[in-house]
Formats: sequence, structure tokens, C-alpha cells
Amino acid sequence: MTKILSTIGPISSGKRLNFAISKSKMIRFNMSHNLINWHKRNIDLVKKIDPNKYVLVDIPGAKPRTLNDSAIKIFKGQKITFGYKLKKEKNVVQISNPLPSLYKKKIKYFTVSDGNFIFKFLSLKNKKLIGISSQTFHLLPKKGLNIPFSIYDNKRQSKVYTSFIKRISKINYDCLGLSFVQSSKIIKVIKKHNKNKLIISKIENFLGYKNRKEIINQSDAVMIDRGDLAAEVGNEKLTEYVENIIKDCKLFGKPIIIATENLNSLIESLRPSKSDILNLDYYISKKVDFIMLSDETATSQNWKNTISWLYRYLNSKKEKKNLSKATNINELIKTLKDQVLVIFSKKGFFLENFRGEKFSKLILFTENKYLAKAANLKENISSFYTKFPKSGLDKFLYKNIKMKKNIIFKNNKSAFLINVTFPRKNSRANTLIALTKEDFK
Repeated sequence: MTKILSTIGPISSGKRLNFAISKSKMIRFNMSHNLINWHKRNIDLVKKIDPNKYVLVDIPGAKPRTLNDSAIKIFKGQKITFGYKLKKEKNVVQISNPLPSLYKKKIKYFTVSDGNFIFKFLSLKNKKLIGISSQTFHLLPKKGLNIPFSIYDNKRQSKVYTSFIKRISKINYDCLGLSFVQSSKIIKVIKKHNKNKLIISKIENFLGYKNRKEIINQSDAVMIDRGDLAAEVGNEKLTEYVENIIKDCKLFGKPIIIATENLNSLIESLRPSKSDILNLDYYISKKVDFIMLSDETATSQNWKNTISWLYRYLNSKKEKKNLSKATNINELIKTLKDQVLVIFSKKGFFLENFRGEKFSKLILFTENKYLAKAANLKENISSFYTKFPKSGLDKFLYKNIKMKKNIIFKNNKSAFLINVTFPRKNSRANTLIALTKEDFK
């Protein structure tokens, strides 16, 4: 079942942590906001309340963020320069990291704050990114810049990560979130020095998407940050890229976290919008592992309502399984058509249950002398009479299989053993074991 990953912020921290912890499988702390001491204090509280609760720390990477201390009003048509270590001047916004290079030299726009505010691209050179605002808005502090087809310097990224990881070395976290991962090299570097931490890689730009298979393979889990990804590759490519990342995560068996604006309608409202519900259902149908809540639980007054609503909704979507059917070995055996089965059936009841099924080959060992003869008439059955012991079943099975291994493994290297492990009156087969030819040398 898809689970909840809640981000803790000023509104949900301290004594209010209990609520988020009780309904979330994982708790996230975004290290780009608040002081390290604030994070440590709250993470210590999480571990005190539930020592087994997974804590994810999302650490800052090489992505440039604005360094304004307060909101700046920017007007439509205003020419703005974003720069790293520039002199303070009018229309200049200082940023935290050097600007990236570009995979494609010609771009039309760039954005601020997860793609919410658009600038017409003019130039990127000499530590300056220059653009013209397409709207009037207030630029809040520490908002990220997204430049389509960005390439971040891997050496700088590694240096930023390593430095920050040292600063949080006394914090008791479980998972390390790495932003804008572009290749598996950086994951290997971080893993080497953080062997007891789970690495969650965020695929959120073009180069990360391009190298997604090697990134997924080296990661313990993958976060798809749809906000940054859309801003970096374009909205028209978002669905295609997200679907391909999910498909490859499934291929490598890696957990998937869906991030950014999952239930933004609940920030102001008590009920989610229909589009948010449809979005949620899409990812539930894809069987993603986590739905992440960001501003919904970090800054919104409605945070409790949001977690409660999502918790109820995800539980309502649980697949109702018939456990007795799911654990019925007969149902499992029926899925083994075209396979080789080795059957130990004392009285021969097994064949009665599967008369109509077509298996590649059946090797039957039975105490029923009549059945041992009659079953051999079937084109796909080789049957043998053998006396079943009252004890020493493992040795008995091994001895008989090894004796007939040339028949069992003729034209095939593997087979399935079906047997009664815990015999009782009128008992049927209840054990299914995979066999290989190498087991009986």
C-alpha cells in the first residue's frame, strides 16, 4: 500500500510531532530551511516518540537559491539579474551557489520557486543570469532557480554534500536525500563514507533523467520531484519522464517517492480538489511507495486535516484480498504451467486436484502401486513407486530426487518440488520448493 511521507516544519514541530508520526511511515526534514539545531531538536523528539520511525533529511545541493532575507516585489517586465557573489545593486538578486552550465545553449525561459514564476531568458554568463519577469509577484526568501537543461558541477555538488553531512553528523537520521543527482558517481562517493545511511536520490533535471538507470541502480530509493523536473525539462515532458522513471524503478526494484504539490488544494481548503484526487489515484494505480507532503504539512494551518484525509483515503484504497485464496498452494501450483514438477504424493490425491492442468512434465513418487503404473500412461508423467518413511523426510526426498535426476532435469536445469511438510489426516500438498540440477550433484 502507498504510504505517507510528511515534511515537518514550524507548524507541525515540537509537541505536535506525535500526530504526524502516528500516521506517516517516514518523516522528512528539509535542511534548506530552519537552523541545524532546530532540526536536531525535532529529530531527537521523533526518535524519542518512535525510535523505529524512519527520518529523511533532505540536504541542500548545488542548486542556486535566492539569498534575500525578506520578500522582494518584482514587477512584470522588470529586468532582473541573478548572480553569485555580485555587488549589491538595484535589480540584482544574490544567489547561494554558482550558476550551472547548459546542456542546450538556446533556452527561452527560466523560473523561480518550482516553476511558479517565469522569466524570459536573456543571457547566462560571467556569474550572471539575466531575465525579464513575465508577471508581478513577491519573491520569498530562499527560493530555488530552475534553468532548463542545467548541468551542475559534480565536484562542487560532492563538496557541498560532504561539507553539509559533516555539519549534521550528530543528528540521528536514517535516510539521506540528495538533490539534483546527475550520475551514479556522486552516490558512490557519498555511500563510501555513509554506509549506515539509506541514499534517496532526487531525479529532477534533464541530465539526471538521461542517466536515470545508473542512478536508480545505485540508490536505495528514488524521489521524483515533479516541481523541479517540470521546471527543468518543460511541463509537456513531465508525464512521459515521470512514467519512465517509475518504470525503471520497478525494473530495479527500488522504492518510489512522489514529491511536490500532491495535495496543495488542502493548504487552504478542508477538501481536496478533484484534480488532486485524480492525480493521487494515478500514482496509487502505479503502486508508488510514498506520497510526500511538503508545504501541506510544513507550513499550512490545515496540516492535521491533510494528513488525516490522506491517511483515510489511502486506507480506503487497500486491496481487499482473500487471504485463504492467496495462501492456497493449489492456486500457486496452477501458475506453474509449462514448468517441471516433482511430486511426492503418498496416496496420489495431488493428481486428482490437477487433472485438467497442463504442466510441461510431472515426476511422481507415490506409495499407490496402481497409480504408479497408471500415471505412466500419460505422455507428460513419469511415475515411480516408493515406500514413504515415517521419519527422515529430507533424506528420503533428496535420495529419490538424486536417483531420478537424469529424468527430472532432462532438457531443463530447474524444477519445482511439491510435497506435504506437515502431514495430517487427509492432508494435501502444502510445500513448494524450487530445485536446480546443481543441488543434486
